[in-house]
Amino acid sequence: MIAAVITAQPNPSLYDEAITMRASGLKPKSLYTFHSHVTMDRNEAFECEAHYESDAKGIIDLEKHTSLGGSYTGTEPMGLFWAMKPSTKNKHPFAIPERKRADPPLDVTVSLYVGARTSSFLNESSKEICSLLVRRRFMAPGVTRTVVRDNGLHAFLFLPPGPGPFPGIITIDGLMPGTNEDKPALLASRGYAALGLPFYGIEGLPQDYKDTCFKLEYFESALRYLQNHEKVDAERGIGLVTLCFGVPVALAMATFLSGISCVIGINGPLWVLHNPMSYKGINWSPYMTLNAQHSEGNGVQLHRTCYNFPHTHNEAKVWTVEFYKKREIAFMFVAGLDDDGQASEYYVNVVEKLLKESNHSNFEIDRYPGAGHLFKQPYMPHISVMYNRTYGELGLGGVTGSHCRAQEDSWKKQLDFLHKHLKLRRIKPTAKL
Repeated sequence: MIAAVITAQPNPSLYDEAITMRASGLKPKSLYTFHSHVTMDRNEAFECEAHYESDAKGIIDLEKHTSLGGSYTGTEPMGLFWAMKPSTKNKHPFAIPERKRADPPLDVTVSLYVGARTSSFLNESSKEICSLLVRRRFMAPGVTRTVVRDNGLHAFLFLPPGPGPFPGIITIDGLMPGTNEDKPALLASRGYAALGLPFYGIEGLPQDYKDTCFKLEYFESALRYLQNHEKVDAERGIGLVTLCFGVPVALAMATFLSGISCVIGINGPLWVLHNPMSYKGINWSPYMTLNAQHSEGNGVQLHRTCYNFPHTHNEAKVWTVEFYKKREIAFMFVAGLDDDGQASEYYVNVVEKLLKESNHSNFEIDRYPGAGHLFKQPYMPHISVMYNRTYGELGLGGVTGSHCRAQEDSWKKQLDFLHKHLKLRRIKPTAKL
């Protein structure tokens, strides 16, 4: 009898890359359970199970066969990855699927059991019939990571292999300490010089964002550092890829700083909400303070409803920097319509009106029904609640299947957008004297 075996192709693979997986050598027309398990930052585990019936040849092909139950149903080739949820065995609730460090790779253990089982019954006494270690990389072979400490700048630079020069990108996350290196590492794996830029929460930077005035000069220093790097093709301009709080920062950079070609803003406000920001004597105050009474009734705050918004379009225009007048810069805005972390749908509606009023034609807006706040890379698990050390339990929203499909679709569109406005951008020839 042929021994049961799980195979995956390719393995290892980049995390944003879909893989094919199948099990063979099984008893025909029998029920089995796939179980996936991974440990992320802070030793927090995520897991998933799915029930399948083997075909007449004793094979289960996740690309063709249908999950009959468990964490997801239907034909979902990557379901064992995106449908993961925080393990009930975690010491603390509200685990976050994140990697502050891009290395080492993320190792996912996929096991196969006889019968239809759930994670709570998959323990030491459950006999697995086979397993496979699936290695998911954030850094392609040859990509380098450099810690940047330069005149007050604290960042992490990822460079593709080769002499360059490469198109340059800065990534700025939301209000979580430090930076997640998975995104800049994956962008470097796609041929970009990518600078992951934290603005608080690590040594040398403010340890908490509460009551901190963020200076745009800090973000300007990151832009100039990248522009002056020998392996960065600064003539094509720099791209900004931002989430949540990073969005108003990017819009201010696009408005006041030179050398930016394109901006991607994901689920973020148009103006500063939590903290003041300043630049060369210009000061922006937070629009409104939080009203902690807006919650689900179980202590989970919904920042989507925690702010009073401008009553009129003209009032909104007063609070927004004039990024919409920068017709030479391409903009892409992404909104999860079930975002409980920000009123993202409201913001992109304002954006669309501002850009159209200014006859700015070089923009894209993507709205995703059922998608929540925390947009990660494709196949990363979805969470609807997280813990923030300043505000406590925060609702993020989103329906798992819809959110994860949105992540996958949006990432492809983001890569296409960056390719168009950075790699394919035509450089004006320098005039000869």
